[in-house]
Amino acid sequence: VREKITGICNMLKDCELTKLAILDWAHHTVNTIYSSEIMALAHKDSGLHFSAANMTEERLRSFNISVLCKQMEDQAPMVWAMLDSLLAADPKLQYKRDWARNKAKQGEPNKRTKAAASDGDIEMSDITISATKTHAVVDEAELDDYYMHDFFDSEAREEDHEREDEPEDVVEQQEDRYKKHMIISTNKRCNALQSIMGIFLQSCNCPETLRELLARIGLSISTSTINDAVHNLSKEADRSLKELGRTLLALLAYDNIDFDLKHSVPTVEKAESTLIHLTSGTMMPLPDSITLADLDCADELWRKSPNNPLALPQDIPQIPFENLLTIHPEIPDSNDMLSRNRFDAWKFLHDLINYGPEYFRAYKRQLGNPEEIECIPVTKTTQIPCRTLDIHPSSPAQNADALAAFFQQAGVGDSTSVSPHPTRLVDNHVVLVFGDLLTGERIRSLRESRGAEKLPWDQMQHCIYVMGLFHLKMAAADAIWRVFIHPKKAKIDMGDNSLMSFVSQIRPKETGKIESNPGFRRLHEVIQHTGIVSRLDSWRVEIHKKTPEMNSLEDYARSKPSFEALQEMAITVSRAHVANRELTLDQDLKTDAERDMQQENVLLQQQYFLLYEELSHALNFGDIGRIEMCFLPWMFIFLGCGKHKYAAEKAVRMSILCNPTGKKGSFRAIDWVVEHNNLYTKVSVLSCLSSFSG
Repeated sequence: VREKITGICNMLKDCELTKLAILDWAHHTVNTIYSSEIMALAHKDSGLHFSAANMTEERLRSFNISVLCKQMEDQAPMVWAMLDSLLAADPKLQYKRDWARNKAKQGEPNKRTKAAASDGDIEMSDITISATKTHAVVDEAELDDYYMHDFFDSEAREEDHEREDEPEDVVEQQEDRYKKHMIISTNKRCNALQSIMGIFLQSCNCPETLRELLARIGLSISTSTINDAVHNLSKEADRSLKELGRTLLALLAYDNIDFDLKHSVPTVEKAESTLIHLTSGTMMPLPDSITLADLDCADELWRKSPNNPLALPQDIPQIPFENLLTIHPEIPDSNDMLSRNRFDAWKFLHDLINYGPEYFRAYKRQLGNPEEIECIPVTKTTQIPCRTLDIHPSSPAQNADALAAFFQQAGVGDSTSVSPHPTRLVDNHVVLVFGDLLTGERIRSLRESRGAEKLPWDQMQHCIYVMGLFHLKMAAADAIWRVFIHPKKAKIDMGDNSLMSFVSQIRPKETGKIESNPGFRRLHEVIQHTGIVSRLDSWRVEIHKKTPEMNSLEDYARSKPSFEALQEMAITVSRAHVANRELTLDQDLKTDAERDMQQENVLLQQQYFLLYEELSHALNFGDIGRIEMCFLPWMFIFLGCGKHKYAAEKAVRMSILCNPTGKKGSFRAIDWVVEHNNLYTKVSVLSCLSSFSG
């Protein structure tokens, strides 16, 4: 009977006398099975209960839709199979899905993964996020503000790309949603997916009416429950911030954040300024290699500080800039090249392989990365944002108020501090405070004005300012603009080889903006794109010199050179097309009439481009040794173009960069994280603030 049961059932189904009875029996049987499986899933022991009101960061991070689907498939196989059949009822549509999935597995990255494959450099756009009573407006014609690409989301997309670009299984997600509807209608506590959806809608600042609509149709939790979850997450963040701060093994980074809340209808009552100035900050744990003993040095630093009125002249160190030459001493290699020369040759080869003819792509794996001088260990860095302060840090006194408020949030103070929570005494330890140069100036001014105070806490002995390297990179881009774009004489001296001449070809509609006020994003892309094109042209010139019958890179690719031949050629090209010691000697020995001024400026321009690329690479890969080697040339460039403030700064080594993803090549400057937080604050909160501005 067991072997013939399928045939027997088919016979009963096909027979007119028994058809209705057997179908009715089958219907009730499968209904009973489906109901029992849904009841089992809705039970507390299934592990699908999710209390949104008691949301924690750990539960939020541990949620995984794939694990949830697998868990539901294992516990309710019959329901899962039924939904699979319903959603794949159209064989033609299912065939298209299978075809698209197989094509993606064979290797064509989609647009999202292509976008994620960029170098990850930070970009700045020229935007001001303005708000009316109903919506936020992006206005390019106003202030120059920060915009960073969604770095953290792009890192998630990179993880998807590493999994062979497999597309999301739409059918599986639909099954999960339908099944979650069944479970939540049975037990409202089985709301893991809805809870995550609600938190996501809140983080995107989704309108309340849409949140309520999605809650009504079962795709999200209610607005009040979302508010409870956010409140609980805020309390947990406050506790975590105090736990981290009281260890004293944390750094603080802060910056101003401005909102322009424009009124839709100007009135006499609203005649005051619409610009709101706040202060945002974040705290991060220091690297594991740093201990409290390393930070127990406030009195020693104060004894040698020029802000200490009791310091003896012989105790205040005078460090000449020439010391930067001996931080990483080098000996030329067999090709008479130092690490910077080898980086230049690597960059020429990198551009040929990645942007030249298709033949050279075969050498991508052999290319690798340039040599490392001294790298910060790759570990994932976490951050705990502080509450934004209603303080405009435009003066030393206001910076003092901001610092005091941030330290109070972190549970740090001295014996005189007044706080409703237990306070960790800072004693003789220092706290690294990151910010831009203006923040550094005000902290130094604050320490100088408080030098006569009696208590170390009031003297701000514990605050040690560290320059943010994201702003250093911005200053480097601005220096190139000041040298090669802004002066009218630069276009006259270099003629058709001027940087603006190249810009007019690659960005013909943006020449006016780039000449006047380009902003960092445009300038960063101009430096990158113009540098790549000029380096590829340098390859063409040197190849033609060596083999006159080859007039293009395509001709060179058809000769199928080996990787070793390319490496040798890259050294030749970098020596001939980048300013070096020989150029300086020629300038000294030749008269102005004998010199080729345009050629010299082109070589210097390429040298500046490569210095910028070297700094960017070192920042991305956490190569603190290479960053330190970049300081000296950039100091002279800053001095030459009038940026004297940046020419005087130095760095704290192992804490000056962080790695939000814990991946190689994904290091970021501390101040970048603050700017990234500011961006999300503006985009996600601005419309909420605007509702109160009218």
